[in-house]
Amino acid sequence: MSSISLDIVIGAGSAIGRALIEIWSGEGAQRILAVARSADSLAVVEQLGVQTHQCDYSEAALAALAIQLQEQSADISRLVICNGVLQGEGYRPERALNQLKTSAMEQVFEINTFLPMRVLASLAPVLKRSAAPRIAVLSARVGSIGDNGLGGWYSYRGSKAALNMMLRCAALEMRRVNPAAKIMAYHPGTVDTPLSQPFQANVAPEKLFSPARAAKALDTVLASLEADGELSYLDWRGESIPW
Repeated sequence: MSSISLDIVIGAGSAIGRALIEIWSGEGAQRILAVARSADSLAVVEQLGVQTHQCDYSEAALAALAIQLQEQSADISRLVICNGVLQGEGYRPERALNQLKTSAMEQVFEINTFLPMRVLASLAPVLKRSAAPRIAVLSARVGSIGDNGLGGWYSYRGSKAALNMMLRCAALEMRRVNPAAKIMAYHPGTVDTPLSQPFQANVAPEKLFSPARAAKALDTVLASLEADGELSYLDWRGESIPW
């Protein structure tokens, strides 16, 4: 059976995910798979003529998705994981140690760290056999230990720093099993989304990006990547961020 070239967006219900699907569907070059929790989110992107898959991101659900892709002989060309959380019901970014709560830390790490890694773990057999997959996982500049001069935001910073370390491990493993693969931890800048809205007051207008602009920048940086067996940690300009 011949392989099917496929682009995948995990977290297709996010603003950046939807905008990226709009860009890729406009290219019309190959099939696109949009993955999201919500049927309503998938109904929106279905109008663009893309394949959709509803998934709760559990290990069982992701394993089923991986089997489906293997049965289709999928050759993943581009994989972007857009899932992320900064705050939720009953919790906000912590500014002091006395604000730390285990329940909040667990939720933030679950979405920002564990979920993306479950996706990569489940899709590893497909990525291993893909010709030259380009993989972008949304991280954040505040996950940089070297760039942290302000402190605060304990759970969010910690979850992104942990994500970066685990992606580094994944890049080294992929170097061995598929040297043509490339993984990037990506900082999209401050994007006008529900995630950033409570924190936009101090952001200069020229530094607040629309989802469409953010998705275009991501697509451009992703296209520039060359397989080198390393994890790249890049911002929306394609510039390296200190670890």
